Amino acid sequence: MSKNSNKVAPLVPPAPWTDRIKPKSVLIALAVLAVFDLAFYIFAVFPLANREADQRVLLAALEQQVESRRENLTSTEEVARRLDQADEQGQQLVDQITLERRTAFSELLSELGSAASESGVDVRETAYEVESVDGSDNYGILSINANFRGRYENLVKLLNVLDRSELFFIIHSIGASPRADGNSNELQINMRVDTFVRNL
Repeated sequence: MSKNSNKVAPLVPPAPWTDRIKPKSVLIALAVLAVFDLAFYIFAVFPLANREADQRVLLAALEQQVESRRENLTSTEEVARRLDQADEQGQQLVDQITLERRTAFSELLSELGSAASESGVDVRETAYEVESVDGSDNYGILSINANFRGRYENLVKLLNVLDRSELFFIIHSIGASPRADGNSNELQINMRVDTFVRNL
């Protein structure tokens, strides 16, 4: 038996782990990672980005709608303010051109008498009637039929005086004829005057 038979063979150190990895395996692993990354982007990141883009578009559309509604609200408020103002002015105008029902006849008759006195015309018989305006329970028309006597030039002056009156009324009709008693210097004048009254 040889005396060298009990000798142990020297240990060979293992190869580094980098030497055990084959380049082909590295390429395959990298390819798998690239495919995984691409799949993750396609199925996770890309839809999320699209969702965010859709949300941005939706938010922009909502902001535009809000701004449009705000502008419409401002415009509506302005229209409402103008309507209220027009309604107030209209009511003021109605109050100016109408007379109270209970005092209208005396006011208008007084105005006619004052105008007749200023123009040299004699007031004769008067009569009046009130009719309601269709579609309104609050407003009506007061009509006065008045007879006068006077010369033609006095009649012209009467019309001029009435034209400058501060009361609002309408001369509905006027007629003049020679006096029946033969006085050719004077005319028999008949006039119908209408005015609007309130609070029937």
